[in-house]
Amino acid sequence: MTFWDFIVKWLQSLVGADLMIEAINNNRPIPAQAWLNLFFSTVTLLIGIMIAYRFFYFILGVFGKSRTYKDAPKDKKYCFLVPARNEELVIANLIDSIRAMDYPQELVDILIVADNCDEDDKTAQIAREKGAIVYERHDMAHRTLGFALQYAMREFAKDHNVVDDYYAYIRLDADNIVSKNYLTKLNSCMQNAGFDEAITYRNAKNLSENWIAAMCGMNVYVNVLINARPRSILKTNQQVYGPGARFRSYLLKDGWNWTGLTEDLDIESDLTARGYKLGYCEEAIFYEEEPTTVKLFVRQQMRWTKGNLISFRKYWWPLTKSFFKKPTWSKYDIFWQFFPYSFLSFYFAFFYQIISLILFLIVGENGYNWFSFGSWILTLLGGIYVSNLFYDLVTVIREWKRFHLSLPKTILYIVLFPIYQLINLPVSAVAGFMKVTWKHIDHHTVVNPEDLEKEEAERRKSK
Repeated sequence: MTFWDFIVKWLQSLVGADLMIEAINNNRPIPAQAWLNLFFSTVTLLIGIMIAYRFFYFILGVFGKSRTYKDAPKDKKYCFLVPARNEELVIANLIDSIRAMDYPQELVDILIVADNCDEDDKTAQIAREKGAIVYERHDMAHRTLGFALQYAMREFAKDHNVVDDYYAYIRLDADNIVSKNYLTKLNSCMQNAGFDEAITYRNAKNLSENWIAAMCGMNVYVNVLINARPRSILKTNQQVYGPGARFRSYLLKDGWNWTGLTEDLDIESDLTARGYKLGYCEEAIFYEEEPTTVKLFVRQQMRWTKGNLISFRKYWWPLTKSFFKKPTWSKYDIFWQFFPYSFLSFYFAFFYQIISLILFLIVGENGYNWFSFGSWILTLLGGIYVSNLFYDLVTVIREWKRFHLSLPKTILYIVLFPIYQLINLPVSAVAGFMKVTWKHIDHHTVVNPEDLEKEEAERRKSK
């Protein structure tokens, strides 16, 4: 068998065509396995067609440039919203980076909610000493970041006019730090583009700590290429991805109402369904700490998957109904953005295997084609690995100037990173049927944002 003969046979086996042709040639009924392959391949193809535009997004992310904005007057007042649980090691690092920004500090307030902190934890004390507005909350029955922010905004509204006192609110995590011109660039973006909400460029501050941090951080860079940058170029709504989101004050006039396990998914689908504009400012950079142990990684992935399923169940119909009422590309795009791929992909393949094995037990080995079975499974797994390997390689080349990792480690992690996505399949599958609650992730990395910016500047010069 030549190479091309093998490729043809492989493609035919994916859709059951080899079994159909064989049955027709031998004047036999088409076997059930052929229909099984045809069904699963057809569903996979249809979903692939619906999201094929994402490869175009990737091309734009690689070769295009995000929109930039002319300087705007630094005359708007902002408030940073930060939920923090047992973050005494890093909270000062965040506040110091905010206070070191080149934006007028009299127009910047920092609101910290010390959420369910241990008695001996000093998060609230340190934040107060640094001049932040601090509220302390103790409610173990409602532990998500969303509930913490809901409480903070409710208390904040007792002493402030949430809408009139501030132009916008910026949501960060306690482990984050911001670049010196972060708010200057974000302010210019918001005033010139007129976004209701906007996200900013996420970078990793501990990428070189170990292979887990590197693989989790890689996901951040890939997200820029396949999501944030192309949507900026096309002027379509952005995915709200973790911290770094900025909200015009009128969006919070009724308080903070996104309290799911993954409040960012709730935000993007809710605001898009209601017709708001969600933008992106790539020039405003903040840094986050990535998980450094398998336990933390699995915990994070399970929460994201469970939150994704809850959010999809809650918002898929409002978003769909809004699309049919007033169709926009943003609504279509955001629907497929928070579609639960990992969860469904695992069980799609799982049920294929179960049904295939049942057929084998019924018809016996003589009536079953193991090549057809194996090609479908290996194509699925191999496709995930090869596609992510390609994405990772291109991403590293494109984002190298912001990639805080040595070249030898980078090459190693490019090969390993697709395993991150493969591991995510069974983790996501388990999370769908477990009671997943929000749990604190310990943070410890303290760095100076100016040192990170200096390293990036040196990489730009050497590129």
